[in-house]
Amino acid sequence: MALSSRLLQWLYATTFMTLPVSVLSANIEAWKTRTVYQTMTDRFAQTDGSTTDSCNLTEGAYCGGTWRGTINRLDYIQDMGFDAVMISPIVKNIEERVSYGEAYHGYWVQDMYSLNPHFGTHQDLLDLSQAVHDRGMFLMMDIVINNMAYPTNGGNPATDVNYSFLNPFNDRGFYHSYCKIVDWNDYPQSQDCWTGDDIVALPDLNTEDDRVQTILGMWIQQMISIYSIDGLRLDAAKHVTPSFLPRFQEAANTFMFGEVYERSADIICNYQNDLRSVTNYPIYFALLDAFTLGNTESLPNQVETMKNRCPSVTDLTIFSENHDIPRFAGLNDDINLARNILTFTLLFDGVPIIYQGQEQHFSGSTDPYNREALWPSGYNTSSPLYKTITTLNRIRKHAIQLDPDYYVNYNTYPVYRGWSEMAFRKGRDGHQVIMVLSTQGINGGAYTISMMDGFQPSVVVMDVFSCRMWIASDMGELRLDMDKGEPRVLVPRDIMPGSGLCGFG
Repeated sequence: MALSSRLLQWLYATTFMTLPVSVLSANIEAWKTRTVYQTMTDRFAQTDGSTTDSCNLTEGAYCGGTWRGTINRLDYIQDMGFDAVMISPIVKNIEERVSYGEAYHGYWVQDMYSLNPHFGTHQDLLDLSQAVHDRGMFLMMDIVINNMAYPTNGGNPATDVNYSFLNPFNDRGFYHSYCKIVDWNDYPQSQDCWTGDDIVALPDLNTEDDRVQTILGMWIQQMISIYSIDGLRLDAAKHVTPSFLPRFQEAANTFMFGEVYERSADIICNYQNDLRSVTNYPIYFALLDAFTLGNTESLPNQVETMKNRCPSVTDLTIFSENHDIPRFAGLNDDINLARNILTFTLLFDGVPIIYQGQEQHFSGSTDPYNREALWPSGYNTSSPLYKTITTLNRIRKHAIQLDPDYYVNYNTYPVYRGWSEMAFRKGRDGHQVIMVLSTQGINGGAYTISMMDGFQPSVVVMDVFSCRMWIASDMGELRLDMDKGEPRVLVPRDIMPGSGLCGFG
């Protein structure tokens, strides 16, 4: 695709206009009040509403989920308290079926200017956007800009890619020369070399190139404009040239978080210099330490580390499951440990994201088994974790409504550590929410802990799960009953009116 230098300069200048900081900031602040439900379009809901069709995970094939099916199941999402929906990448993927499956996930991009016909039509996607916005919800779209895709089926990625098959990057000159990533922790190598393999090659876009930057900037502006997209998840952000990330953010002019699969707090925090929001993987790994290993030091320590090193932890996204990592129930199927995990995920700093099936306690392990179809669950709104999420979303929204500017930007901090418990506080006196988490699991017995740093003396405290009340002593001590490894979410009883919980309207 040849562009004249004069046209390229004009496109480059008009695409990457410098935006007022307040514009991008406003987008982030709006998202901080939201909770996101992540769907995998092919596995969320079918057009006909079936709950009996099978979905063979080992085949890695399309199972039939559509945008029209998502429209028909928005009640299921909204009734849990979510006010934002994330959908899979929408563009056309390669159609070939390879040895390990098809492009049902949306990450094998072939044509960025056509829609994935398996998910529906242009009108279906417009209707989904309209339906989401009619409910006052936000629509987030997953996107791929690091690479395109080409099926080589055991061939040589260096020589066997037919670039004319790809749109709009239909020439070898748009890509980095082929090299295989040997050390995934070598960032220059991970950004210059190709992901993928010799079955499905993923030609790596040269995002240092002005032409590539310009085309991507125009493309995302067009997608956002046509389909009224409110936010973006940037797949494989770790593999994109870092200097391009803020320019792409400016072109998109909407909330965007980047996927950076990295345990190091220093690396994640440094990414905020290029992209304000990325995935909070350091906290995710600390959650695993706590609830699979019983380590009650790792999570509080990591909370403090992130707070001290990151420009803003509240700008990050927080999660405990997604389509790239094992389901928690695949590591430990204890339902009360799962309730503790969800409590932290939805009440900690940042934009919470819950992955479809987490509310049904799905137990798939690694890819592809963590990409189950949701419909066999019957969209059960009475499941224990569906109810847990509903309660947590309600108290989170209530706390934000009572103190909107302060609460979302207030850093969570630890207030108690025991041999099997951790407690964290968010919010200022009188409006605070304190989560008390247990690593004991459902077989744990009854006992009492003593907390000194949560509430002012003589305050009446209520647990939003059990609706039980306790009174802090005149010294501020709270003697809290624990049982069966259940989490507690404590707030001053005086702020419960209006929450919709425990009999309060």
